[in-house]
Amino acid sequence: MISNFKKLQEKLHESIEKNGLNSEQTRKISKRYNELINSYYQNEKQFHEGDLMGIKYRESVKCLKKITRDFVKFPTIKEWNFYAKENDLLNSESLKYISGNTWHDLRNKILAEEYKK
Repeated sequence: MISNFKKLQEKLHESIEKNGLNSEQTRKISKRYNELINSYYQNEKQFHEGDLMGIKYRESVKCLKKITRDFVKFPTIKEWNFYAKENDLLNSESLKYISGNTWHDLRNKILAEEYKK
């Protein structure tokens, strides 16, 4: 992975020097570089035992599943954010970031898990 970073970084610097900062080629390489970085860090999101963010994430997902079961409906972002604020849980943006999913994908995943039971 590190070698991929270095190769793209070198290509990016070369493109900036040759084509300029705002060229189409430079933008394409920059986009690939950013995607690689995001992919790397998304895969590195792991919580250590007792980590507050990990605890809050698991607690929030557990409540999200319970709400979905109890109301036979996955909450909207607005509904969840209101509930999360009132119950000291992670909001939708935090859940999306940590899980690496959109709200729609998170919903599908939770619904699939609930229907398996």
